Amino acid sequence: MLATVTNSLLHDALIAQSYRTVDVDQRLELARWSPDTALLVGGLLTLLGGYFVYWLYRHEKRGKMSATMRWSLTGLRLTVLLLLGFVGLEPVLVRYEDRRLDARTLVLVDRSASMDLQDHYRREADRTRATEVVGSLPPDGLKRLAVADELLNGNEKSLIDGLAQSNDVTVFGFDRSLEPLLQRMQHAADDDGDLKADESLSLATSTGGGATDFGHAVRRALEALGDTPLAGLVVLTDGGFNRGEPLSEVARLLKGRRVATHVVGVGDPADPINVRVASVTAPRSVFKNDPFSITINLEQQGNVTEPLHITLYERRGEQGNEELVAERDVTPSDAMTIEPVVIEREVDKPGEVAYRVAVRPIATESILTDNERELTPRVQVLDDQLKVLLVAGAPSYDYRYLMRLLERDETVELSTWLQSADINAVRDGNVVITELPTGTEKLNAYDAIILMDIDPSALDPTWASVLATYVSDYGGGVLFAAGNKFAGQFFRSPKTRPLVSILPVVPDPEAEIIINELGHFQTKSWPIFVPPEAAGDPILDQGVRAQLTPDVWGGLGGLFWHFPVRREKPVAKALMRHSNPRMVNAYGGHVLLATQYVGAGRSAYLGINTTWRWRRSDEKPFNRFWIQLIRFLVEGKLAGSRALGQIDTDRDLYEAGDTVVVSARLLDERYQPLLLPEARLKVTARGDTEETGAASLQEIMLAPVPGTEGQYEGRFQARGTGAYRLAIERRDDLRAIEREIYVEPSNLEMRDTQMRRDELKAFVQQVGGDSRYFDVDEAAEIASLIPDASRTTRFRGRSRPVWDNGYVLAILIGLLCIEWALRKVARLI
Repeated sequence: MLATVTNSLLHDALIAQSYRTVDVDQRLELARWSPDTALLVGGLLTLLGGYFVYWLYRHEKRGKMSATMRWSLTGLRLTVLLLLGFVGLEPVLVRYEDRRLDARTLVLVDRSASMDLQDHYRREADRTRATEVVGSLPPDGLKRLAVADELLNGNEKSLIDGLAQSNDVTVFGFDRSLEPLLQRMQHAADDDGDLKADESLSLATSTGGGATDFGHAVRRALEALGDTPLAGLVVLTDGGFNRGEPLSEVARLLKGRRVATHVVGVGDPADPINVRVASVTAPRSVFKNDPFSITINLEQQGNVTEPLHITLYERRGEQGNEELVAERDVTPSDAMTIEPVVIEREVDKPGEVAYRVAVRPIATESILTDNERELTPRVQVLDDQLKVLLVAGAPSYDYRYLMRLLERDETVELSTWLQSADINAVRDGNVVITELPTGTEKLNAYDAIILMDIDPSALDPTWASVLATYVSDYGGGVLFAAGNKFAGQFFRSPKTRPLVSILPVVPDPEAEIIINELGHFQTKSWPIFVPPEAAGDPILDQGVRAQLTPDVWGGLGGLFWHFPVRREKPVAKALMRHSNPRMVNAYGGHVLLATQYVGAGRSAYLGINTTWRWRRSDEKPFNRFWIQLIRFLVEGKLAGSRALGQIDTDRDLYEAGDTVVVSARLLDERYQPLLLPEARLKVTARGDTEETGAASLQEIMLAPVPGTEGQYEGRFQARGTGAYRLAIERRDDLRAIEREIYVEPSNLEMRDTQMRRDELKAFVQQVGGDSRYFDVDEAAEIASLIPDASRTTRFRGRSRPVWDNGYVLAILIGLLCIEWALRKVARLI
């Protein structure tokens, strides 16, 4: 609406200033003059009348008539007749004005974010062109808008002044929208004949527009022009058009209207040199004094050979001071890749910790806005230790290696119960127990419980039911890891039915038949397959970019055995699947790892028992996987979660303008699906409340998902940047369901930043006619190529009668009186 109003006002101004009078004259015309037979008849009758008057006076015998008297009376009578005939033709005086409709040259200046880049012009020919316009190049690079500003406003070669010698000039700035900047009138001259200096045009900074819609700008500018003649279109741009219709459609529009289009390419056409911080990852939560890794992924564009200096800054709490905590140097490889940088940190106090990574700019780097990035989400440092109960049916390799890992971890209090051990055996773990914990109170002392191929026959009949309540009601976490001894019995046993019901998978009744058909152990190993949608899950993080995560897991070693299940549940997330084409059913590849939120807690299923094989070359993949999986299980318990549901988004980090897809699972006070016609989601900036931040508040209505009770979905657009809180409020006595997302500025303008000379040349060729492409040092030629396209039109004013007045009547009466007097003298009366 605003753009429409702006263009409407501009259009009115253009029309008001485009018409001017250049010449005025007056002409005598006969209103009743007619080229048809009536005029011929009138003329003949006038001639006959004149001849009759002449004949009468010639043959007049009365009085004393001299020859002079005869001719005088004849002349007077003929004059009266001619004057009456002239009056009969109704002579009028008409005013004519020659009005000039001044043509207009439109100048479109790209003011998007990419025009704020500072180019170093690495090639000599390009550097020479730039110095022809601005003189010397600054050491830190030349801003593209500074070049455009010099072209338009330069004292010696002002493009605007040159264009205004022939036509009026209107300058627009554009990014994703269009903004009028300046009008210069060709006829606005002072007494010396020089052009007057209108308001100055400043292009010191861009609008910061995150996108460039050239088609929209052209159409809006042409609409604002209206019926004013268009002399030509001049465009100053780097060619980074990344939104709206393709250039071919814009060229077709301009070609159809026969618009001579002259494009000036601004910027360095060489491939850019750039290093950007692509991602920064770390665990969502850690324990105080617990070492954790911050992984920094860098990406390069162009041939970067010099070492890169990386700095890591830490800030504790919202009001804390930012401190430099680590520095690293890394050199890109010959293959133009940069290995991830891993920095180990540990924090001695609980609370929220923010991290910022910065890379020192390299020589000739033009994009500096992506040289730093904050870690999102921030790290939550916890004060307590993890309390883990490990229950196993037998001492498998996975049990042994996991038990040793957790015993060595100072952040974990581990208790174990090995069902196959003698009753008097000393149990493993750093907190030794003498019996399997039973009952709500004893189980609730643990944050997570890991079940490794447990024997259901050795369990108390109510143990599984109490464990299910521990998860759904008290926020605990449980993992069932299948094994080749008891997994089949576990899924069939009535004792474990309540526990099976909270797992994220649906058992397959024919699982053991499938195993018998395929063989208990395969002779060929098959790699793990990580679905693309699960590549960014924190459980699978191995310190590489999410795009590379599937390759890392596929290379850790193949599988020889797994326990098949039918599928993951609708609200569960499958993180690993089997890659063997034979291990496929109607729901896809067999699920190897899945997770799920269950009421206030979490559950997980692991369908393999050979994770110990991942330690063959390096123990880190094994250690990271198990620690991250346990942290997932305990998050609900450690956060004190009694929230009745959870909010999920498709990712944590968004760009401004992205669509955020939100799904929510809501439960009632009995932890049953909550059925509502719609759920109200509130979106606020971090730290805002309805009282202090109402301007940033959005309310989104989430609609029920058909076929899934208690599940709701919706979407909204990420408008601003920063951290945002998503919340579904419940009753005053119930805790709100919350989640945080982070929105960063769009980098659409920074993805391909070189000036697109070839594309701009192809564009003007498609427009055709007199259209041309110019480098910056040739831009002064444009003014001579755009002729005066103004039109001059003659306008006829209102006519003024010259016969219908007293002077004509007085002349007629005077002539008749003179004739009467002469006839009196000649004694004709």
